Amino acid sequence: MEKTGFGVIGTGILGEHHAQVYSRLAGTELVAVCDVIAERAQAIAEKYGAQTYYTDYRELLNNQDIQAVSIATPDFAHRDIALAAAQAKKHILCEKPLATSLEESQVIINAANEAGIKLMVDFHNRVNPPFVAAKQSIAAGEIGQPAYAYIRLSNTLFVPLEMLSWADKSSALWFLCNHTIDMMRFLLEDDVRRVYAVTRSGILQNLGVDTSDFHIAIAEFKKGTVVTFENAWILPKSQPIVYDFKLELLGSEGAIYLNPSHHGALELHTNGTIRYGDVLGIIPTGDQRVGGFVLEAIARFVDAVLYDRPVLATGEDGLEAARVASAIERSAETGQPIDL
Repeated sequence: MEKTGFGVIGTGILGEHHAQVYSRLAGTELVAVCDVIAERAQAIAEKYGAQTYYTDYRELLNNQDIQAVSIATPDFAHRDIALAAAQAKKHILCEKPLATSLEESQVIINAANEAGIKLMVDFHNRVNPPFVAAKQSIAAGEIGQPAYAYIRLSNTLFVPLEMLSWADKSSALWFLCNHTIDMMRFLLEDDVRRVYAVTRSGILQNLGVDTSDFHIAIAEFKKGTVVTFENAWILPKSQPIVYDFKLELLGSEGAIYLNPSHHGALELHTNGTIRYGDVLGIIPTGDQRVGGFVLEAIARFVDAVLYDRPVLATGEDGLEAARVASAIERSAETGQPIDL
């Protein structure tokens, strides 16, 4: 069977996941990886059997053996790479957010449409089992009409202070709320019509990272559901896991409660600390084709490229998430509700 060539641009935490999937699936070949840090690119290439590695994404895009690419660079560094990939006629899987502005998101979509390529945004929670089960329950009418939801996705201080060297070029809003905006659109099959938001800064600035501490937003969806979004980068490092993910959804005939982070399915007490094991996202592959939902989402991009199946989340889905995030920013800046 002739294999389709894939490349990965950005080999950090998420980029390595992409390389892993492309190295495992039947019908795919990991041709090359790229990172501005040559040692990291070389290490990932050797670990997953890539033919070569680059430090300039333009060189990777010039490789004629590559038909599709993942863009797993920092939040703010998607636009130029995506435009170059579209010009090179490479199918694109872009990590969320599609871009850190509404305007840049639209430019990427326009370029992909003009090039006639597939564009997918990696909203991997669309295949996260608890959320899939929640969507099925809502669609079946088990909780009646959704009325109110509270969704929280926050990180400990470890993320902006240690994990992300570029945290001052993003925020918890763009890094995290893109996930939750998309998830509520996905669950409710609805779009936001108005937002009101507040933000505060100071804690992270005093620690040397010039970005907001948190954003809190209330969003009114077109069908009437009201959703509170909470995203912070200042949870204490003592938390047993670096992210806190919760959803409470109240309906006219019932409710749904999700706890995909502090789930309690596996609690590990080692070296005087407590941590929760990952039983859903990145798990040992065994006989599965790739592993948990984070890897499965990347495999859905492969399905789209190889078998012309629908992408998991479209560029337009990324655009709508950016539209809401931008409105939240404007509302927080002005103190006024923003109509979309």
